Amino acid sequence: MRKLLLPLVLVAVARAGDAAQPPKSAPPKPAAVQALRPGSEQAAAAERRLSEAVRRNPDSFDAQYQLASFLLQQGKVQAALPHLERARAIDPAHYACGHDLALAFLELGKLAEARAQIGSMMAAHENAELHNLLGNVEERAGNFAGADPEYERAAHLAPTEEHLFDWGNNLLQLRAFEDATRVFTPAIARHPQSARLHVGLGIAQYSRGQYEDAAKSFCQAADLAPADPRPYQFLGEMYGVAPALGDEITRRLARFSKSQPRNAQAQFHYAMSLWKGQPAGSPSPDLRQVEGLLRRAVTLDAKFAKAFLELGILLSDQQRYAEAIQELRRATRLEPDLAQAHYRLAQAYQRTGQKALAAKELEMFERLKGESR
Repeated sequence: MRKLLLPLVLVAVARAGDAAQPPKSAPPKPAAVQALRPGSEQAAAAERRLSEAVRRNPDSFDAQYQLASFLLQQGKVQAALPHLERARAIDPAHYACGHDLALAFLELGKLAEARAQIGSMMAAHENAELHNLLGNVEERAGNFAGADPEYERAAHLAPTEEHLFDWGNNLLQLRAFEDATRVFTPAIARHPQSARLHVGLGIAQYSRGQYEDAAKSFCQAADLAPADPRPYQFLGEMYGVAPALGDEITRRLARFSKSQPRNAQAQFHYAMSLWKGQPAGSPSPDLRQVEGLLRRAVTLDAKFAKAFLELGILLSDQQRYAEAIQELRRATRLEPDLAQAHYRLAQAYQRTGQKALAAKELEMFERLKGESR
């Protein structure tokens, strides 16, 4: 059975861009704040108008907070910070302003300030949202153990999809896979349409050696969110790991390849599943189709070293050594530490009588293998 380590990248993928967004449970923003395209003339005019209001009334909470909210909406977190701080000083009891200030500190990497801000708000009114935000701060600091009780408390106070996901995902970062399974399983029962909860469960299952269950979870996630690339990224790494579900995996990767014709990863993963992911006793794969998909992948992404490697291996297996050498050399140029590419290149050189080059590549392979140990 082919073994692999599924990358624990779920948190980075799932939260991309979330930090600067307004809190989900906060009251609506002031009416003056409009969703204008950043950089547009209308946005520039609105910023000038709001800035003038602050200049005329520097001690006005509404003026300071409206400008801060507008700047946050425009992605200008650093510029919004002093106005948030001033608004907070004017009205320390305003929850949405305090929450936005904590979010801004988090986005800017001011983690001590974010902790202090959240702590001051907790003293007035503890709630799930603040516990979850404090978990985000600890997670950003790399303190996953410290984030765990905050995420757990948030999930118990308000078992929303977001809170349950954050708790389970943090457990994945801690490699507490059994505990993560115990979080994700009832979370899915509560929120069955959440693709990312299924992905989280799949990672936990895979990491516990439950390969078929993991493949089923990733397939379910792909069905729930057909346009989301995340479930396919994991399915694409599972070819050969759960052979009984090879057809199920390949069918979903085929769908993704068709819907994303310019996605190099989509073409590559479909090719590998066709080639190496089918259960024993299945008909031989159409190697011309596999080759076509791999060539499309490297055409779409000229820096895709792994795709060049697999294309070289496919050509070598067909004794097309001259073509294989070209693709394998590209793989080694892109990733000089790709040991398998050097080994297969040594074999191809040996088969074509280029013994000196074969010896050089084999020496490189042995050195890289020794370093990996």
